Amino acid sequence: MKAKRPTKAQRLSSTTINTLPQTIIENILCLLPIQEAARTSILPTEWRYKWTTIPKLDFCSSTVPEIRTQENHVEWARKNRERRRKLFNAIPQVLLMHQGPIHEFSFDSIANCDCFELDPIIFHLSRNHAVKKLKLAFNHHMSSYKLPLCAFSMHQLTDLDLRNVVIDHQPIFSGFGSLRSLCLYYVKISTKALLHLLSSCPSLKRFTLLGFIGCKDCTVSAT
Repeated sequence: MKAKRPTKAQRLSSTTINTLPQTIIENILCLLPIQEAARTSILPTEWRYKWTTIPKLDFCSSTVPEIRTQENHVEWARKNRERRRKLFNAIPQVLLMHQGPIHEFSFDSIANCDCFELDPIIFHLSRNHAVKKLKLAFNHHMSSYKLPLCAFSMHQLTDLDLRNVVIDHQPIFSGFGSLRSLCLYYVKISTKALLHLLSSCPSLKRFTLLGFIGCKDCTVSAT
């Protein structure tokens, strides 16, 4: 059976996409989770490595079905472990192939464990990229991930979003001089560390604190 030839409209559409400026292609790919953006490598040669230059990396593990029975709970746990394994296998591979700066990095996981595999990734970002927006979110109140000290060396951050993480040390750093937005959702942190963090952000314009897990006598005032 003879294969159908592409129509004129299909050829024109393909040509139009392939001739888009690199910046527009990057903007399109930035709208996708990195797993989806990387799948464009199966497209024609012109697109094969386009995803490796996007400045925004968004790693998000999918949600799982609601738990209704003990059997479903076991299945949920198995799927959770499998997603975690795939996620942490993918991140180093993406960073290895990535070219150019990374300005935004988002990690959103349903894991309720310490996720120690994330530490070297944060270290890599702090040493090799001028990250401006960082989001670390664990969608589980039992998360015990401890934010590594190297995160406080990311002095070019303008937006920091932390959810269900632990800051169990006194940050010793010169401050986030460029930070304009700070969001803390159910972050476990002492009053002393929180006040030190806020006092080290002179450019802060927006501060969100939800579900504070720390000393009850903490009072934050704005001037």
